[in-house]
Amino acid sequence: MNSDLHRSEFELAASAEWSDTRWARIRPVYEASFPEHIRKPERIVRSMLGRMDAFLHEGTLNGQVCSMALTGLSSDRRLLIVDYLAVSPSFRERGIGRRTVLELAAWARETHGVQGLLIEAEDDDSPEGKNRVKFWSGCGFESTDYVHSYIWVPEKYRAMLLDLQDKDASRQNELPRDGKKLFAYIEAFHKASFAR
Repeated sequence: MNSDLHRSEFELAASAEWSDTRWARIRPVYEASFPEHIRKPERIVRSMLGRMDAFLHEGTLNGQVCSMALTGLSSDRRLLIVDYLAVSPSFRERGIGRRTVLELAAWARETHGVQGLLIEAEDDDSPEGKNRVKFWSGCGFESTDYVHSYIWVPEKYRAMLLDLQDKDASRQNELPRDGKKLFAYIEAFHKASFAR
């Protein structure tokens, strides 16, 4: 981790309630990090916080917004689905993304008792795509073999899982490692996100 981050005050705040003020701080990071055809519109994010077990996370470094995440619990509450996670362009390459993931995992486990974090990463051979998978792998996420295609976006995606269960614990409730099964959680989350 970058030494700048060790000497600095990083905090990750979570909220299940909509706040225009918080969104005004987070939105520039969100919009700078995700193309319009990939990101959920503000009205959907607002609705998610009102209807679902969804959370908006704001990462700050010495009081300045440096990262954000939009997450939600799976219907069985075993997984926290990381819908979006981004670092402000002016704060990249400083270990903030990894720190955001670590804090998010600790919060999810302590606050909601989740067994793992689940993301969908773009599956492409571009340098950006390879860097994304490398980042998530470096944070402890395991990639699955299954590649998922959506009808409304051209990109293909791969599920990646960060298992938060104790290694010595009983494995009778082990999380699935099959990409199709993991995408069932992701698709149910997206369907609930867009429900009226």
